[in-house]
Amino acid sequence: MIDNTAFINPFPGLRAFEEHEDILFFGREKQVDELLKKLRLVRFLSVIGSSGSGKSSLVKSGLIPALHSGFMSGAGSQWKICSLRPGNDPIGNMANALVNSVLYENQTTEENLLYTSITESTLRRSNFGLIEAYKQAGLNPRQNLLILVDQFEELFRFSSYEKKAMEGRRDSVAFINLLIKAAEQKEVPIYIVFTMRSDFLGECTQFRGLPEAINEGQYLVPRMTREERREAITGPVAVGGATMSPRLLNQLLNDVGDNPDQLPILQHALMRTWENWYGENQESNDPEPIDVNNYEHIGTMAHALSQHAEEAYAELKTTGERQICEVMFKAITDKGFSVTGIRRPRKLAEISELAGAQSTDVIAVIDIFRKNGRAFLMPPQGIELSDDSIIDISHESLMRVWDRLILWVDEENQSAEIYLRLCEAADLYETGKGGLLRDPELQVAWKWKEENNPNATWAARYNSLFEKAIIFLEHSKQEYELELTYKELAQKQSLRRARRITVIISIIALAAFMLSIYSFQLRNLATRQTKIAEKKSKEAQSQRKQALLQRKIAVDQQRLAEQSKEVALEQKSIAEGAKKKSEVSEKNALLQKTIAEQQKSYAERQKVISETNAKLARQQQGIAETQTGKAVANEKVAVEQKQISTRLRDLAESRNLAYESMLLLNDNKNEESRQGALKAYQLNNDNKGPLQSNDIYSALYFNWVSSINNKNVLGLHKYPVRNIVALPQADQFISADESGRMFLLNGNNGILQPITSYDLKEDARVVAPIPGTSNILVLTAEGNAIILQVSGNAIKELSRIKFEGIGKSVLFDKGELVIISNKGIAEYALNNNNLAPKKFTPSFNLDAIVATNNGIYLTAGNNIFLYKTVADIPDKPANEYRLNAKVLSLAVDPSNTYLAAGTYDGGIWLKNIKTDGKEVSFSLHASAINDIQFRPGITDGSIQLATASSDQTVKLLDVGAVMLSRNTDDIITLRNHTKWVYKVAYSTNGENLYTASEDKRIMGWYATMAGIFKELKKNKK
Repeated sequence: MIDNTAFINPFPGLRAFEEHEDILFFGREKQVDELLKKLRLVRFLSVIGSSGSGKSSLVKSGLIPALHSGFMSGAGSQWKICSLRPGNDPIGNMANALVNSVLYENQTTEENLLYTSITESTLRRSNFGLIEAYKQAGLNPRQNLLILVDQFEELFRFSSYEKKAMEGRRDSVAFINLLIKAAEQKEVPIYIVFTMRSDFLGECTQFRGLPEAINEGQYLVPRMTREERREAITGPVAVGGATMSPRLLNQLLNDVGDNPDQLPILQHALMRTWENWYGENQESNDPEPIDVNNYEHIGTMAHALSQHAEEAYAELKTTGERQICEVMFKAITDKGFSVTGIRRPRKLAEISELAGAQSTDVIAVIDIFRKNGRAFLMPPQGIELSDDSIIDISHESLMRVWDRLILWVDEENQSAEIYLRLCEAADLYETGKGGLLRDPELQVAWKWKEENNPNATWAARYNSLFEKAIIFLEHSKQEYELELTYKELAQKQSLRRARRITVIISIIALAAFMLSIYSFQLRNLATRQTKIAEKKSKEAQSQRKQALLQRKIAVDQQRLAEQSKEVALEQKSIAEGAKKKSEVSEKNALLQKTIAEQQKSYAERQKVISETNAKLARQQQGIAETQTGKAVANEKVAVEQKQISTRLRDLAESRNLAYESMLLLNDNKNEESRQGALKAYQLNNDNKGPLQSNDIYSALYFNWVSSINNKNVLGLHKYPVRNIVALPQADQFISADESGRMFLLNGNNGILQPITSYDLKEDARVVAPIPGTSNILVLTAEGNAIILQVSGNAIKELSRIKFEGIGKSVLFDKGELVIISNKGIAEYALNNNNLAPKKFTPSFNLDAIVATNNGIYLTAGNNIFLYKTVADIPDKPANEYRLNAKVLSLAVDPSNTYLAAGTYDGGIWLKNIKTDGKEVSFSLHASAINDIQFRPGITDGSIQLATASSDQTVKLLDVGAVMLSRNTDDIITLRNHTKWVYKVAYSTNGENLYTASEDKRIMGWYATMAGIFKELKKNKK
């Protein structure tokens, strides 16, 4: 059976080796000797190394025991050790450590507090405070004092939260001055040693004198060799009274590799392996060597730490304990800018306040994680905890390996980012430089508040304006809900109004239909009247013919009567002879004459009647023809009115369909929404509606985005994207952000794919293709003009030249290059990808330059100047236009017809420069217009202009409609960016456009509704 007193666990786990554990510390003998030599030469020794390289253990269990043993020649063996960590009160912590462990040991609590206060006052009095404190303590002049500042990087992590020193000076500055002055003097034997992570070396330049002191006494902890790691494993095992199998030793050496930050994980795995071996062999009289099965049982180095931490977490029985645990670990860890993580020690009282729990409940959770054999948290078990106790993780490796803590740290980092953005927005709103939060930022912030329930204590570690930020958030929420209510009411009213319009249009259509029926009836009536008139006309013609015939008969009979009379006269003599017979004949003649006259009179009357009837027939025919014309005209008007009313009804219905499509999309009814959007466009197009309708475009766009799963959003950049430009090569673009990271992109149907990247390492402000080549010119904020070659899938630098100021705009003109910066105008000769300076003209307030057929337009403040040639700039303008605000952006359309300018106050200005004709200006955006571009490749005669603004939107204008002073229905607004939009770039064919923003994203869009309609039609999911 194993003797429990003989078989101690010789491995400390995650925590560093302490001074009394030097018998367990192996593998660093050579480094200890080097530290002793270094400290003998300089009294300010900085031990620098990466996280997990063993800095603290090397000093505590290597250097300090060697000093006590008198191994540093000329210094003796009488040493007082003052060990501290700076925390958020470095001078206070130094005073406390000096009193408790060096200057005034074995004092009562009251005396301890008194001496601590006196010592702190002495330290704060001057830069020589540490020397004075040593003298005041009355120590033996031969007594060496070693000040060990462990985790020196805490000075930088806590500098923004530390207590305010007298006269507003930061404690960290005074603390460093105390150390430097104490190390420089030779009057009293004070030595300074501190340990610090190497990734914080750059922070040391903040403090005067510190870099020089570090350079003089720096010791960079080297990696352990394989033999040294072997000693670090086998030495403690032997001291613990056990043995290890060779195969386990080899596997451990292979698993740890050559990575120095694996040492704490190795120590922890060895501690757990020892515990497993001890549990299996404690009843055995002949224990077996520690072997691979023990190592694999604890999860090996890859998972041992995470499994061990999960075992501790599993011991938390209640939801409250688990919540305290989560809050505590989030409070004492920080992701910061380091991939390895940063420790953030906190007082127990602060953790209690953050968790909203009693100190006893927090201590119960802490004790679970600092049990013997765990040591995940400091102070170690056995030290009583109070509200003032500093709680810390034992090593950063816990943050890298424990899966649950990795998730917590990421959540805390995201939570902090949201809170800091909220504070910034609240501050901007208070100063009048920003507005209330809008979606999606509002929803993200509100969800964060509801899920995390932050308090002022938590917020203080990031920004003290917690109350103001929360009030701002709640006010934004209230205003948003109020606006949403108004919008819903407006939408309902709009829907009701649309329905009323539909009803009215239907009534008009019905009236038009009835009118068409009435017109048809009138037409039929006119037709009937025409037929009647024609019939009567025919009857009149017939009667006229009959009258003419009767008249002819009467004339013939009259002629016959006259002939008879002549015969009678001729035969009068004959008739006289037969008087009786002649009398009878005369009577007959008179009778025939009377009859003839009567017939003639009848014929004349018939003629008059027939002529009257003919006249009446002609009148009836005219009336009929007039009625027919009116009927046809009325029918035509009715048809036209019906067509107009039907068109208006269908156009109104297309807007309703677009609105309903958005509602369906929000309800995840994707196919119904898609069909509604397509139908809305088709209805608008069939009825010759406007080319640009914001409602229909939005419905089509968001359905397209849904169908491609948001692939139109490119998030490669880690910094704000200031540039996106199209290259002459088909479908290729260049993007650049503020860090100088550039991407060569392939654009297809609104989706960008990276081809390659290039790190310029300077803030790229202007990117422009060089005409006639595959090269591009980049102007940086550092004042460099750089020519890059874009060939195939590669980008390389060809040449560069320095110019004055920060680049703003560029112009290529007949082999010359003109650069506009905040310092002036620089002219260069461009020859074979080399730039030769020609002229520099100092000038201020310039922003944009563009070349047209008329000449060169240059903006300066509120003015746009026209110059005939580059040589005329800046003294000989041919014309000048003055706008209402500072001009930031300028563009000319491909046909050189229109010049457009965007202003600081969000205004747009358009002018027909081909005819020097009409000017149009109006307010378009709520904030500055950073870029404007005309759409290329248009063949139908229309002209489109895109504007990018700091109000987070992009607008598409139908220039023809704008110049005709139509309303804003023809303006499309692109909303999806969450911060300023810097640039907009059309594809070479004009089908798509891409926007670059402060939110680090590039988004793809379609330039027209027709383009999205065509793509959406074939993108059925």
